Amino acid sequence: MLLALAGTLGSLAAAEGLARHHDGALLFPDDGRRYATKGGAHGTNSLGFHERELPLVPPPGVRSVVVLGDSMTWGTTTAEQAWPRVAETALGANWRLVNLSHYGYDAEQSLATLQAFGWAYQPELVVFASYVNDLVPTELITVGEPPLPAWVGLHGALPAGLRQWSSLARLGEGLVRSFRFSEREAREPFKDVLIRMRDASTERGVALLVLGLGPHVLAEADPVACEALAGGAGRCATARRRLDDQAAIAGEAGVPFEPLIRALQPPPAGGWFPANPEDWEHPSPEGHARIGKAAAELIRGLPRAGGR
Repeated sequence: MLLALAGTLGSLAAAEGLARHHDGALLFPDDGRRYATKGGAHGTNSLGFHERELPLVPPPGVRSVVVLGDSMTWGTTTAEQAWPRVAETALGANWRLVNLSHYGYDAEQSLATLQAFGWAYQPELVVFASYVNDLVPTELITVGEPPLPAWVGLHGALPAGLRQWSSLARLGEGLVRSFRFSEREAREPFKDVLIRMRDASTERGVALLVLGLGPHVLAEADPVACEALAGGAGRCATARRRLDDQAAIAGEAGVPFEPLIRALQPPPAGGWFPANPEDWEHPSPEGHARIGKAAAELIRGLPRAGGR
């Protein structure tokens, strides 16, 4: 019995070790959430971001901007083609945009990224690129390529300690929950994130801007054609409604909010859709280029925070 117990414990320890190797390695300080990737994977830097190895202190005369968001900001191809890098180029040599986005992240995770890493880059501006699904707190991420695990949010079935420290348990719960997962909109958590970003930025004398991003099919102005491109009835209508809701919530929170629908409507409509027609949400590199140029115009027009 002792040998059997030892063998079982050894097998569980080995499985936990493999799960942790598969899982992200960094814990956020306030809620135990983990990154869904490791440094060096998918063209990321040593901190796990889709970004260059940048010094924390910007060079003299360089204005630092921290960008938060999800896959719409991470980019679906190379880091150089993601819109923050396009915006940086458009702004000129005395700017740097530090892309701390991560695919699948919701507003709370973006806030945790800002707290854990963003302030260290000494930004004078924080840009939170909110996507329309940020009204839905992330509870589960299932991505079919390693090293991305199923990710279970804070309100899963497991006790908090087990969920936080056991990668094997989190992965197992993720597999179970994936069979009955459905999106649930939650207005108040999104508003709370904006207020916390606002207060933290004000305390540091840093400007805050929220960009409202929508699926690239909104480039099609005709509602019927948009729904056809989205491949599902109501997708475009839901995206537009969520974008309007986010703008209203930002207004209540006293946070500047700029929807970038105009960047999503180049002539001709649909001219920059990606080659994969099944991806109705993510822009192509040309779409990122258009978003980046629009974002650069907005950033350039902002007053300098704290009189700097």
